[in-house]
Amino acid sequence: MGASKSSVRKASRTFEFTSSSVEATQDLGERLGILLRAGDVLALHGELGSGKTTLVQGIARGAGCESRAVKSPTFVLMREHAGRTPLIHIDGYRLSGAPQAAWLDIEMLFSLEKITLIEWAERLEGLLPPDHLELALSHVSTNRRRIVVTGAEARGAEIVAQLQAVAAELQAAHAKDEKDEA
Repeated sequence: MGASKSSVRKASRTFEFTSSSVEATQDLGERLGILLRAGDVLALHGELGSGKTTLVQGIARGAGCESRAVKSPTFVLMREHAGRTPLIHIDGYRLSGAPQAAWLDIEMLFSLEKITLIEWAERLEGLLPPDHLELALSHVSTNRRRIVVTGAEARGAEIVAQLQAVAAELQAAHAKDEKDEA
């Protein structure tokens, strides 16, 4: 007996992580990159300097890409990185909204053969597939960032649950690093 459409959808799940350093943000990204697979789409939100590109560098490392090659594609709009699963890294900062973004090759951006990461994703509102992850990054203090990951559909909720399973390990590792530095 098949599941009804409403039973396939899961309740929204949220994971929150407070990063105390660039390394902690990249480590979280790496864990996330390991969990991602072709077809996953991540929408990153946050003000300038909140750590979006830093997080993407960690995701690239986890996905088997050369993370040092990851730079913000603000002026080129999009970069592709080869890896275990290819990454499409988009920066929507210069786009005025979905109508302007629609001229991009949407089928390539949301390829089922690649992972898509979108900084300033609010500029592509209405174009994102329903089952995507929302990542909101914000400043807590000079070096600390709050990263909130939300997955509303089945795949997004699955990734959030997996991140929650490794959260204590990540927090403990970085708390130890902070204590060692003090």
